[in-house]
Amino acid sequence: MIVDEHKLPQLIVKDGEGERCVQVSKDVTTIGRSAESDIELSDLSCSRRHCQIVRQGTKWELVDLESRNGTLVNGIIVMRKELAPGDLIEIGRTRLFFHEASVPSGLPTLRLDTAYFLDPLAGLSQEGQIEALKRERELFLRILEIVKQLNTKRVLKSVLESILECILDITACEHAVALLKDDATGVFTLRAFRKLESGHAGREAQLAARLFVPFLIETGHALICTDARRDERFLGLDELTDLAPRSFLCLPLLVGEETIGMVYADNHYEEGELGEHHLRLCELLAAQGAVAILNARLFEENKRRERELEEARTKLEKVTSSLKAQIMCKAETLDEAIRVATGSARPVFAHPYDEIVTASPRMYKVLEMVDKVAESGVPVLVEGESGTGKELIARAVHFAGARARARFVSENCAAIPANLLESEFFGHERGAFTGATRAKPGLFELAHGGTMFLDEIGDMPLALQSKFLRVLQNGEFRRVGGGKPIKVDVRIISATNRNIRELVRTGRFREDLYYRLNVITIVLPPLRERPEDIPLLIAHFLGRIAARTGQPVKTLAPETLRLLQSYEWPGNVRELHNELERLAALGAQEIAADLVGENIRKARASPARCAGRPLKDIVKLAIEEIEEEVISATLQEQGWKKTTTATLLGISRPTLDSKIEKYRIRRSR
Repeated sequence: MIVDEHKLPQLIVKDGEGERCVQVSKDVTTIGRSAESDIELSDLSCSRRHCQIVRQGTKWELVDLESRNGTLVNGIIVMRKELAPGDLIEIGRTRLFFHEASVPSGLPTLRLDTAYFLDPLAGLSQEGQIEALKRERELFLRILEIVKQLNTKRVLKSVLESILECILDITACEHAVALLKDDATGVFTLRAFRKLESGHAGREAQLAARLFVPFLIETGHALICTDARRDERFLGLDELTDLAPRSFLCLPLLVGEETIGMVYADNHYEEGELGEHHLRLCELLAAQGAVAILNARLFEENKRRERELEEARTKLEKVTSSLKAQIMCKAETLDEAIRVATGSARPVFAHPYDEIVTASPRMYKVLEMVDKVAESGVPVLVEGESGTGKELIARAVHFAGARARARFVSENCAAIPANLLESEFFGHERGAFTGATRAKPGLFELAHGGTMFLDEIGDMPLALQSKFLRVLQNGEFRRVGGGKPIKVDVRIISATNRNIRELVRTGRFREDLYYRLNVITIVLPPLRERPEDIPLLIAHFLGRIAARTGQPVKTLAPETLRLLQSYEWPGNVRELHNELERLAALGAQEIAADLVGENIRKARASPARCAGRPLKDIVKLAIEEIEEEVISATLQEQGWKKTTTATLLGISRPTLDSKIEKYRIRRSR
């Protein structure tokens, strides 16, 4: 093939021995320290076979040959790079300039891509061109360093000041200001400035915003002016006259297509100091800086919201503490207790949750979690003590989600005999076992398309756990005695009042099944940790009892309410419900305190009961409890001989009788 040598590229090699021009005429031109290389270099940083230039049709490509110190093209280490006229190849301290044969002799104009570029060097001596190259490379490396720093900064002001410092370094401008758009008003306001007094910076920012922001928003491009006095674009603009720049640079800070801010830098005394290379370097910095600004603003917004949430939580805790004290000490009637408990507004949730009666911040967090998980189909594990309302929360999850129109099937794993569990869950075919006179669908089939709630999941036998796991994994099962697989789509919500993690650790619950069930965990607080809910629950249950019986709603005597509020309710809401059912059945229209259960009346003065009480009331309560215990113990020791007991205690027999009646002490059999 005949090659036109006038169209072949050249390499201008500059090293410690001087400068020479080498024509690249072969399809593969090798470069290295070896004497066998087409271009031999004496640089000790150069490998024996360092790199090669390969012809690819009409194009040329540099390929690094796994050299020891690497090969740089335009300041970037490369393994393979297509070359273009003006590219700078660096091997150690040796520089090779790639250009077409038509480029005049001497150091060529360098073409740098978006990460690195240089102004045309025409008119400079070779030494001057090298110095300019060094300067441009130093600026590029500084930008890289600035970008690294920006990625680590989280304070917006620090990010903006770093950007301005770098722009002043690149352009040698005298002043610089940064403006950001306010999301609420859309106004561009001063957020940082360098080499200006505060008053002057504000004035420059206002003028620059009025003059340049509309242009930046409309075009999305930077603006550069080398001589404001002669530039036809700005002749006759009063704002520019007031700003009085001789040369200036205006950069948009873009995130996507949105202009979130701008940077303005100028010289008041020098024109012609700014060039296209400044503009491109600054555009690179502005592009990276806009991302850093966005990240810093998001970080500061998150911190602000965290502070607001923390302040709200602290305020809520104080309110809750105040409510506890008021409920315990000041509430004389149920209506007053309810008014105090509901003093703060209930948050707005995605669903009403009318069946869940609460004014507790902790229960509000539970309902917020229900809002989040209701629409998904992931399994939910509800943890909490017995009687806290785990099934109520499971129903809330079901009826607030996409499966609300399908069935909600509830089953207590501890209530079914172990030998019937498999048949109960998976169903059975006729004749599968003695007594199976007809086929029966299991709970999984009944709950198809809906939700299955499994209470006391920790009591499920290990043998059934493995079969249960297969259904969760594959979505299919076989009836007992059947051979045909049945496909189902069921959401599982399980509950336990046991430490299921401890069951997993001791091998009584399968670990793989635990992780299948425990995708989302909802923990219900016990009633003793939300005493503000007690008066609301009392009113709710008394209202339901009245509606069921057709009688007027009964009220509580003040002492009755005090006893119910001060009790810690180890059985939680279920125990409170049962106690109110008993009181409503036994009591008159106003339920007296002497009907309250003995276990509640004898409850010791816990810190919760004493909170907010006057000291004399606390002392009186403690004395009564000690007195009751001493009288009861002495009667037991003396075989309920009252005269002997009264003599030992130093009180009269009638006094002893009145105290036995007051404390409702009964002889144990």
